Amino acid sequence: MNISDFVWVFFQQVIKNNDNNPTKLSVLMYAYFQMLYNFITFFNLELKPSLDRVDVFPSYEESRKCIHTHYSEKKRRKLRENFLFIGHTSFLSKLYGPPINSLRDFGIRPVNIQTSFLQKLVDWSISHITRKKEELIRSGFSTKNSTGLPADYTGSRDTSTNWIQLVTPTGVERGLNSLPKINPDLPSTYRIQNFLGKEFYQNVGFAVNPEKEIIDLSSKISTSWENGLDREMEKLLGVYKNLDDTKKVIAEFFAGSSKGTLPPPGFFICIALQLAQKYKQNLEDDIKMLFVLGCGIFDAAVSAWYYKAKFNQARPISLIRNNLTNQKINSWTPITPTGEILGREWLPYQEFTFVTPPFPDVASGHTVFSRVAGKLLDWWFRKPLLYDGFSCVTIPNVGLMCPLLNSADKLYCLGEYFFEKGSSLIEPGKTPKERMVLRFQTLEELYLAAGLSRVYGGIHSFQTNQVSAELADWVYEKTKRNLQIQFHFNPPH
Repeated sequence: MNISDFVWVFFQQVIKNNDNNPTKLSVLMYAYFQMLYNFITFFNLELKPSLDRVDVFPSYEESRKCIHTHYSEKKRRKLRENFLFIGHTSFLSKLYGPPINSLRDFGIRPVNIQTSFLQKLVDWSISHITRKKEELIRSGFSTKNSTGLPADYTGSRDTSTNWIQLVTPTGVERGLNSLPKINPDLPSTYRIQNFLGKEFYQNVGFAVNPEKEIIDLSSKISTSWENGLDREMEKLLGVYKNLDDTKKVIAEFFAGSSKGTLPPPGFFICIALQLAQKYKQNLEDDIKMLFVLGCGIFDAAVSAWYYKAKFNQARPISLIRNNLTNQKINSWTPITPTGEILGREWLPYQEFTFVTPPFPDVASGHTVFSRVAGKLLDWWFRKPLLYDGFSCVTIPNVGLMCPLLNSADKLYCLGEYFFEKGSSLIEPGKTPKERMVLRFQTLEELYLAAGLSRVYGGIHSFQTNQVSAELADWVYEKTKRNLQIQFHFNPPH
């Protein structure tokens, strides 16, 4: 069997049910991969189960020893595959209702199972998701509006550096150059950006509890326009004077903002599954790897959202529009061909129905998620090569990673991504001007580009990216240490 088939089905259900925002996805992956990991511990006496928020049921140790005593290795292997399938389907049923996949869809042969015991095992593993109900609630957000209308792309005028709710178009109405337009009298034309996951940092992660211990990066963060944010916006506008096709494609490639795609937590799970293909990793190591990443990504989420809640800082769209209102600047724009606009007209390079994420600046979720996941994969695979010119992998649905990629093909060179002429969702038919390819030979190249993509996309400053990289390094060390001390994990390669 191939565990990646399970994961693709899981992601498709997450996407279908609009659960692909970064915080909620991190919780779901943490619980899902923890469940899969606990199922394989039953078949490996050397592995320690994860008991986060869950007590193991009384007959667990006795039953798993019994299976090792009375079942052949071949029978245990078949039984393990059946258990993994039942756990997978039970998990999805708990969240979304019964999935339509069968055992044979995953190449698994059915075997007779002691149903009463299996039910205990399923209930125990699925209880991770029910015990984490509080986290799932905290990953949601209120729809209360405190800014008023009309606001167009900008929200209310506010020269402070606090994050403010923006009111963004939905695309129901179109105005100049067919751009989405807000009609204050028609609520279906706009949505209000509230702080998504405002209290998420209050959750206890796998190895990180931000309310008790977290790295202090306050001295490296500018908190006023006069004390550094003006210079940071100047650097960002310097990038926007020449926002070439490469920067634009990188911004879109990692965006993860479309409803049908995965944000960085899911994106790097896809990369992990591709590396597992390349290095022919066995089933047990695949699941351990996913557990490792689930732990790190969840820790990244609570840490990044702690900084967002603590600093509650405005994003570049608000800082530039409100502080450079009448100043002429050269920038990318979908309207003026010359690129010279007033500060109050500035737009980040994003889809116009998205514009900017619904939560504050500092930290960059993209940088923290990508760097933690990338470094854990570097540790797990001992600094593997991505693109090497000949290693190919199968990607069942490449659109989950980025809608710009050609979804007709299933086989890709690992670390190599093609973008057809004019395939941009932001500037369709115009960007890129010619067929373009991005190649990443190492995970470091990949996660550094993911962080910079938010600068190119006008979502973060260089300072935010740098501070977030330091936060990610701290999270990575905490997660890895807990994996080594508590579970005695060592890279298998």
